[in-house]
Amino acid sequence: MAAPLTVIVGMGPGMGMALARRFGREGHRLGLLARRADALQALVDQLKAEGLDAHGHAVDAGDPAAVKKTLAHANPDALIYNASIFREAVPSELDPEVFVTEFRAMAAGFLAAIQAVLPSMKARDKGSILLTGGGSALSPFASGASLSVGKAAQRSLLLSLAQELGDTGVHAATVTICGMIQEGTAFDPVTLAEHFWQLHAQAKGSFEVERVIKG
Repeated sequence: MAAPLTVIVGMGPGMGMALARRFGREGHRLGLLARRADALQALVDQLKAEGLDAHGHAVDAGDPAAVKKTLAHANPDALIYNASIFREAVPSELDPEVFVTEFRAMAAGFLAAIQAVLPSMKARDKGSILLTGGGSALSPFASGASLSVGKAAQRSLLLSLAQELGDTGVHAATVTICGMIQEGTAFDPVTLAEHFWQLHAQAKGSFEVERVIKG
């Protein structure tokens, strides 16, 4: 029987690598999606050198159709949506077209990923859909207006999904991180990744929907 598969959308050197290592340490195969093929391959090579079964797919999270196509037959045990964009701009200076582009990557891409993996999870009555949430979803800040809207949309979508799934065995949950992800702090990616694993490992009937991490 094949090892379980974890898919991470929005793979990067910080949180993404911590998540990949944590789930990989449990014997999971790793399907990693990111926009830049060269940077992604470097991370995949590093994980393979550490003995983990990792494979990369260059996909822009802002292209929902491409996300859906890539994940159509993945059948993962865990989907972790880790994509976000921070670009400093207050609302009065935020270009509407840029705002829409960033919203697509944060919210529409998340929706596409959910819709791609959910049928197989529901058929097995098993699996987890996990979100790297942000404190700006709870307390928006002016200079991160686009990020704040994107994170609020992700959180709302995740909570709505959890309601839809009800008493099924498919677990939807967010780790809402109220601070800057940085090594050696309360928001160390290794520490945060442990929360994701704990949520994934929860048994049906004891699912948490949100963990809010504060410093």
